[in-house]
Amino acid sequence: MNHAAGIVGHVVAELFGPDGKLKSRCETHNLVTDTGDQYYGDRAINAQGTGKTITAIATGTTAVVTTSGAHGFGVGDVVTIAGVTPALYNGKWAITAVGSATTFSIYVGTALGAGTVFGTATGSSYAPVSGFKLGTGSTAVAKSGAGAALVTYLSDSHQANDATFPSTSGTTAGRVVTHKVTYAAGKATTASAITETVLVLDYLADATSSAANTIARALLTGIGSKGASDTLTITWTHTITGA
Repeated sequence: MNHAAGIVGHVVAELFGPDGKLKSRCETHNLVTDTGDQYYGDRAINAQGTGKTITAIATGTTAVVTTSGAHGFGVGDVVTIAGVTPALYNGKWAITAVGSATTFSIYVGTALGAGTVFGTATGSSYAPVSGFKLGTGSTAVAKSGAGAALVTYLSDSHQANDATFPSTSGTTAGRVVTHKVTYAAGKATTASAITETVLVLDYLADATSSAANTIARALLTGIGSKGASDTLTITWTHTITGA
């Protein structure tokens, strides 16, 4: 029997005490937002966004490109560079590393010389998922509006994916994208119960994220508060099914 086309979300949150023993666990579905639907579609076809202004290019077999503001690109993204001297930099390149919010690397093979005239770098319309954030709100999840973003942001809960995540695999159900985050002891400590989590696209500032930068949100039940010595892990999967 074929599955209906769409994205099926699943979340497992587990809270461990300082002794490593499981204190609480929540397993639930999550809702992919309108932004999430567009994110998967645009990145699948490498839809391009607006150009980012280049301010410098450091020469080498791997060239380091600097932009005037946050570029939002990720490793593996294809960027189009235009308006640069030396002209051999102009064209499409795959990003091999992201050094910071304003720098990324491209492998050019032969050193082309330092940039002297600068143009733009244009990549995917949506940045890759940067990580997770937590909250203490209870508003029902929704595709758009208030329920599509954190309602009450939990301070110091901005956290990138663990190493090797996100990952993908193929199953009979569809293509599975897996995100996993570990909140170590001392991170996202709270006396309030943790009741919501989101996957976000914007850089991980210690602040809430808007619905425009949230691709999925889930409500958590039974996790409770996170003590200073506790560890919280969240595993989040999106199964992309076909008709």
